[in-house]
Amino acid sequence: MPYPRRSLALDSTLPLGQPSATELSIGHNVTSKQEVDAVMEQAQMAGAIIIKSAQETFWGGYAGYFQDPDQHLWEIAWNPQWLIEGEA
Repeated sequence: MPYPRRSLALDSTLPLGQPSATELSIGHNVTSKQEVDAVMEQAQMAGAIIIKSAQETFWGGYAGYFQDPDQHLWEIAWNPQWLIEGEA
């Protein structure tokens, strides 16, 4: 199910821009809050710009946003309701 553009702009704190063919966010789910923080730090060290620091979410998870050097928007998220294969 698509996430509305206005909702993505509000959640990421980026301004709502003109529609484009490449406008999207890439979601990367991880297994813990600590892993969210580690991925965000690794991305920043690789040249990404932190758009929204990792924090508790309204839906009960933990997530943050960054833009990579090509300006793709990434959301790094941990959702306590999702078990990732291999988790106990």
